[in-house]
Amino acid sequence: MKIPIGIICTAVVCALLGLQTGPGNASAMADRGFASAVASTTTDAGASVATAPQVPFVSSVSAQAEDGTRAANVRADGSAPRHDYDGDGRSDMVAWYDYADGHDAMQTFVAGPDGGFLAPRVGWETGAGNFWAEHMKRVTGDFNGDGTGDVAAFYGYDDGRVTLFTWLGKGNGTFATHFSSWAVAPGNWTFDAINAQAGDFNGDGRDDVAAWYDYRNGDDKLFTFLSDPGGGFSSPFSSFARTDAEGWEVERMKFATGDFNGDGRDDIGVLDSYTAGTVRLMAFAAKADGGFGEPVRGWESSGWQFDRVSVHAGDFDGNGRDEFAAWYDYADGHDALIGFDLDDAGRFGNRRELMNAPEGWYERYQMYLVTGDYNGDGRDDLATYYGYSDGRAKTITFTAKTDGTLDAPLHSWNVDNGWTFARVHMVERYNSSPPLCPTVYGHGGYPTGDNAWERDQVRQPNHPAGLAQQKSWGARGVEADLQLTKDGTKGVMWHNSTTRGLTGPKASITDIWWATGADQLKGRTIDHGPYAGETVYTFREWLDSAKQQNMAAFVELKREARQSLLNDDASIRETAWNEVIAPIAERAATQKIMIYGSVDADDLRAELKKRMEAAGLGGTLTNYPRWVDKFGWEEPAPAASGNYGQWQEKLNQYGSPVTSVPMVTTWPKEFRSWMTGKCR
Repeated sequence: MKIPIGIICTAVVCALLGLQTGPGNASAMADRGFASAVASTTTDAGASVATAPQVPFVSSVSAQAEDGTRAANVRADGSAPRHDYDGDGRSDMVAWYDYADGHDAMQTFVAGPDGGFLAPRVGWETGAGNFWAEHMKRVTGDFNGDGTGDVAAFYGYDDGRVTLFTWLGKGNGTFATHFSSWAVAPGNWTFDAINAQAGDFNGDGRDDVAAWYDYRNGDDKLFTFLSDPGGGFSSPFSSFARTDAEGWEVERMKFATGDFNGDGRDDIGVLDSYTAGTVRLMAFAAKADGGFGEPVRGWESSGWQFDRVSVHAGDFDGNGRDEFAAWYDYADGHDALIGFDLDDAGRFGNRRELMNAPEGWYERYQMYLVTGDYNGDGRDDLATYYGYSDGRAKTITFTAKTDGTLDAPLHSWNVDNGWTFARVHMVERYNSSPPLCPTVYGHGGYPTGDNAWERDQVRQPNHPAGLAQQKSWGARGVEADLQLTKDGTKGVMWHNSTTRGLTGPKASITDIWWATGADQLKGRTIDHGPYAGETVYTFREWLDSAKQQNMAAFVELKREARQSLLNDDASIRETAWNEVIAPIAERAATQKIMIYGSVDADDLRAELKKRMEAAGLGGTLTNYPRWVDKFGWEEPAPAASGNYGQWQEKLNQYGSPVTSVPMVTTWPKEFRSWMTGKCR
């Protein structure tokens, strides 16, 4: 179980800030990955925390002495590189890691001279029950002006409180215990309405925090939290405001901070999707007091899809001015990083390609991108933590060349297992956009265990009534079941291997004909459950119904169909495969259709792949929706809350800021409701 922060301040500080001590409202969270063995130690403050996790990896890199000594390396303009946590003059990366056993740690990835990364080391750690990673909005910056990177985070409590914390960097890759400098009682700030950015907005040598706040009533405001010499933050002031009536919606905006005009103050760059199919760039120049001027509109395009873009900022050519960079995930599978400069009029333009990755090289949803000067040459580079669903992970660096374009990828640290992508939260100067809400696919629940057929209520959406109900629950597609009657003579939509659940005598589906004989399947109706009275439909009829309701079709080819599809008689095989392939081929150009073979029929899946690819329908075998439920269905239906932990893990793991990832659940209505506030 993960719960929000428990006792996080002394009684005196809590009283001054108006905070209540104690764990707050605990929310049940399912175990979401490996559990690392941890020992216990005591901090200078006397608090017991977890130490020395077995996994993730801990580097053998020696720590620098905590004597305040720092390397002399600085950038050409006299400034220290951003998020340099160990004082060697090179940027590093830090990841907040949310362990399965409930404890949390910041893992520091120290950069080497070539821009690659050593194995991560624990930079700070806390015991189970103190933090809930999903309740945090983290940013990095030098908040006390000592040249070492720090971390700050807004934390939202279950009861509505919001607090701003700071973890000061020690200069050796580790972080001091967090402290709070600003907090509000319930009812003042809504955590989900905050979009946080970090940068030196007033030019005093210390990074500050800006929060774009969505009031949800038609107004949006920027608030600036100026930092103090101790690395804390003063009360915010309103630094920019605009009304929704003028077309401002934070859900259609993506933010990155950088000194785009070279005046020594960090500005805010925005990619705005202001009409359907049209995007534009805007620059909010920072003023001397840390506020922001009126936005200046620059480059725009009607050819970009907003959901395929993630935004970043960095001084890639080392000229002292950051570029606004957009990673674009093209529909054909290739990716590119596009850079934009600010002109003398304050407009983003001069669009140029900084990097191009061929089709198939990268999956954007598996990447956390962070900019920084990782090789210490005075130019910002781009690095990524790349995670795989099987536990493998690696770091990749694209170092910048003198012209600002990026070099070939440099692969450095890698690990075969022990890291779960969903538990990694890389810290940048600006919040990553929340993921796009998944495209929900519904699935009809079937009981598990012995004699499950006795409890089956025939909930599968294998007919128009089921399709319509799934759509009413918020699903945009369904998983349904394709069977074949005797000798493959007709493709039909039915989930059971027999006619159990239908009127008429019981028989195996593969032993009866569609419209011939006393036991024919055509005309039979469901005899119990929510869809009693619905009949059995052919594959073609069902596909047409799905298209009429604008529902994507995700079809399971049931294992029983092997009777005809893998029959020794070639004429039977070809008849059967025609019943599978022809209906898809007739509709694939105008309808979203995917098909897969039952998981316990390897021979059938192999033949399906070969046949579909030969028919030019290989696209129906890819980009399947991802299953997200933790618990199987039962009758009566179990509470959907048992899936919440798993749903969060899958949203973290597969959710993408650039595409709406399809996900399948047996609880589509509840899944849609649960996603409120967790995605956009």
